[in-house]
Amino acid sequence: MSARYFVGIDLGTTNCVVSYIDNEAQSDQTYILDIPQCMQDGSVQTFKQLPSSIYTLAKDEVSKINVTLPWKTLFPTNLVGHGALQLGQKRSGQLVQSAKSWLSFNRVDRKANILPWGSDFERKLSPFNATVIILNHIKGAWDYAFPNYPLSEQKVALTLPASFDEEARSLTLEAAEKNALTNLYLLEEPQAACYNWIANESNTAALADRKMLLVVDIGGGTTDFSLVAISKIDNKKDTESKLHLKRIAVGEHLLLGGDNIDQALAFQLDTKQIASLSSTRLAALVQQTRLAKETLLSEQAADSMNITVLGSGSRLIGGAQKFLVEKNPLIEQIENGFFPIIDLKAPLKQKQYGVQSLNLPYEQDPSIHAHLADFLTKHVEEITTHSGQTLPDAVLFNGGLFNSSKIKERIIEQLYDWCGHDLYVCDGNQPDTSVAEGAAYYAYGLVNEAVKIESGSPHSLFLEMADGSSVCILPKGSPRGENVVLKDVFSVTLGSAVQFSLYRADDRLVVEKNHQLDSTLSLYFISNLSVTLENELTELAQIDVRLSSQLTEVGTLSIILETLDQSQQWTLKFNHFQEDKETEVNTSQVHASLGEAEEALVGCFSKATKQKQDEIKKLRNTLESILGPRDSWNLATARALSDKLLALKSGRNKSASHERQWLMLTGFCLRPGYGFEGDESRVNKLSNILASQPHHDENSVWSQYWTAWRRIAGGLTVEKQKNLLDCFTMYFSPTAQRSREKQKQLLTRAGDDLVRLVGGLEYLPVTEKKSLADLLLKRLSKSSEPDTAWWVIGRLANRNMLYAGETFCLSEDIVLTYLSACLKEDWKKRKQAGLAAVLMAQSTDESSKALIEKKHLS
Repeated sequence: MSARYFVGIDLGTTNCVVSYIDNEAQSDQTYILDIPQCMQDGSVQTFKQLPSSIYTLAKDEVSKINVTLPWKTLFPTNLVGHGALQLGQKRSGQLVQSAKSWLSFNRVDRKANILPWGSDFERKLSPFNATVIILNHIKGAWDYAFPNYPLSEQKVALTLPASFDEEARSLTLEAAEKNALTNLYLLEEPQAACYNWIANESNTAALADRKMLLVVDIGGGTTDFSLVAISKIDNKKDTESKLHLKRIAVGEHLLLGGDNIDQALAFQLDTKQIASLSSTRLAALVQQTRLAKETLLSEQAADSMNITVLGSGSRLIGGAQKFLVEKNPLIEQIENGFFPIIDLKAPLKQKQYGVQSLNLPYEQDPSIHAHLADFLTKHVEEITTHSGQTLPDAVLFNGGLFNSSKIKERIIEQLYDWCGHDLYVCDGNQPDTSVAEGAAYYAYGLVNEAVKIESGSPHSLFLEMADGSSVCILPKGSPRGENVVLKDVFSVTLGSAVQFSLYRADDRLVVEKNHQLDSTLSLYFISNLSVTLENELTELAQIDVRLSSQLTEVGTLSIILETLDQSQQWTLKFNHFQEDKETEVNTSQVHASLGEAEEALVGCFSKATKQKQDEIKKLRNTLESILGPRDSWNLATARALSDKLLALKSGRNKSASHERQWLMLTGFCLRPGYGFEGDESRVNKLSNILASQPHHDENSVWSQYWTAWRRIAGGLTVEKQKNLLDCFTMYFSPTAQRSREKQKQLLTRAGDDLVRLVGGLEYLPVTEKKSLADLLLKRLSKSSEPDTAWWVIGRLANRNMLYAGETFCLSEDIVLTYLSACLKEDWKKRKQAGLAAVLMAQSTDESSKALIEKKHLS
């Protein structure tokens, strides 16, 4: 049965729109579907847009709010759309937004119930299930409007960002399949906008003398850049040449868009009030600032307006907070922060942190112009190859942000500065509906003749091999449906699990299929792929297989292992977090309850928050009850907690307990100061904070202060480690030991922990290390000296250091003198001496007989 309707679904970060073409109407006119939505009072109203928001009813609301839609919904306790936004104003902890952005975020388990982020609401949703629910609402609305033509039987094009990675595409398709949408194609949003524009023949003709089209797509949560090469091909059927379009480049997945402007606007308001907001109420404020932005940027807008964020629970009204939003600061923020006029060669600014108020990894540089310049610069060779020029000569805008003429004019001003005033601006698309309408044209064009945009794999994809090398399985530009077979043969064991790590290459790397690299250092990790090789035999058998891959006609990645005789084959699947708790991918995914842990930190360290003194003392136990024991926190979770703690740094000075807990947690979460993306900026920020001495002059605070320094020592520069040595010298040099004032200070400044700090400074020059070891050895001659000094000597004389190179090692003969002294100690009395002996006896050279002999003695 052939489809009657060709349907385009714009599954947006902020709003969804559905467009369709009636095949029996003998016309390609598009229509927008009216989508019924349940409101907070139980009434049903229809809108052209469906906000991508879900409100989950609490137990006390189920009997009061009847979710009655014209069709029977599979999710009767969830409101989708405008009603969800209304109820979310009152109970923001039950409102899920930006699910699409979370679906693209590979640092979380996208099938775990983590949304709303930071909420302690008992019934959460996963980014995947939120997508399923939104698509189910769209399906219900369609089937209600066209009962004789269910959506599952129509030809559907579902849009997604051009920069979505392969797992995000796969999850989007899976969510559609959960709603029985199998006659489906995935289409990139910039391409959909192009299809909508060229559906008008006069627009197509206007591109005839152009060579390169830039598509700038800025929505609520993401920014996408695409380049489309324009050429002409001879049409054998008639004398006129036919326009040929080919997508040649796709930008990085940038979590930067209208939401960021809304958040930045929110943070410009009363800072004390902002600091007191939880993540869920901050999301409610951002929702209000979005409305304020749209109002203040409209024609003949007022100079300011008031917005209100309601309280929560019993303090719904009494806990409400009011904010004044002004027009001039908003415009200044847009022009100077997000859209400054810059030089084309201006580099991206790497600030210490991007805006991460909702824990999504927003871009560190908020300038959309800077990211556009970076994109054009990266792809200048491809632009030149396909057009004979270095910059685009046409531009098409798409996305809800361009409802504001001020923003559109600002980008055009910047492009004119780079490309010249000959740049052709493709006007005519409606920002709110063009993607959905273009998707409908695409679905229609699959049956009817139309101009097609040639496209393939947006990036080159690699798999990591067992020896650490990587091989290209799908070169950039590989067309849909083309099978790429690797020449290598793999030996696998039936009945066992096989796993590969999937990476993508930077577009500047020119590769072909089977292209090999020595490592994955220059690649970007996407996800893990795995499959269990089912075996009917009881005995394990080893066989040889080949690996083939393709970008399917639907638009997803398919990777298959097949026996050489083609008798058996297995499809590799993305390895989701909950399926295998031991997989390596977990080290890069944050804990599902991290949001609740962050809320606990906000409750303790926000300057505007008041709490009982014992709450800060219970903080560690609170975090462990949410996340599990501290030693089980993985690297991504620990670093995410450190980001939140650094953002709450001003709250550490509330009391001595606050400062001690803040120092202890931040140092613990950042240890050893390196090894994870962004650690350099984190350590710089913490070291700048620690440069000021503790606010509370108490022994327990100083203890955590020195410990924090020691924990991040591996990420410190040589200069900063030398500065820390000066701190030690200030109290332990012979001169300082004779100063009553210094020794009095040391009583409250955790001298033993300061001594331990020195042991972690591996970048100290060898002369300094020897002087320190000699000084400590002399102090150990006194029975009153804590044996901590022995541990420090062991670290200073260790020749197998953790992070410093061999040039920072003491020579073997010097180490032997300390080791000999250590062996003379009574280890029952000086327990740290035994550990020191083990550290010093570790030789970097097995031929070192002297150290080996001492090692056996110890």
